[in-house]
Amino acid sequence: MPTALLVDNSREKRRLKSILERHSYKVLAETEDCMEVLSLYDRYHPDLVLIDVSMSDMEGLECLKELHSKYPKAQVIVCSELSDIRLLDRCASLGVIDFIQKPLLHRLSSAIEKLHER
Repeated sequence: MPTALLVDNSREKRRLKSILERHSYKVLAETEDCMEVLSLYDRYHPDLVLIDVSMSDMEGLECLKELHSKYPKAQVIVCSELSDIRLLDRCASLGVIDFIQKPLLHRLSSAIEKLHER
């Protein structure tokens, strides 16, 4: 069973978890704390990290940058209400598999399927 780390502080968190579970992912941990993301990744090495870029304690992009520098092969999907071309470019440069704009969460299923095709 593939595993996931869910990093989100929005009201959509439960829906995101449900979508992951529908695709047979076991959500190993949930957090809203970017500093915790790195320690949770260290501990679990999940198959997927689903992360929002608007985090409470640290800019989400900084968190992605740290995660990518420490684990360049980490599989990450960004799911956020924020969206502009610079943000999308930055996420792509950090190795993000896909960027899903909330509330368009139906696209998460196709992003997960694309991950399985890799």
